[in-house]
Amino acid sequence: MPESHREAINRARELGIPVSHVVHGEDGYYISPRGVESHGGKEAYASCRDDGGAKDKCARVAHYVDDRAKS
Repeated sequence: MPESHREAINRARELGIPVSHVVHGEDGYYISPRGVESHGGKEAYASCRDDGGAKDKCARVAHYVDDRAKS
């Protein structure tokens, strides 16, 4: 579920997730999964969530894109 920028930052801080994991999508802001370091992976996560994908499916996509970016 997308949220506002401020809400996403506050929730990330509460969960102990770095603020750098807050990503902007078309519908709002999302917190990308831990372990995804590349910008492309984070953008892939936001894009997948914008399209209505489930969190676990989008996390797998984000990790895949992140791994390909590192290669």
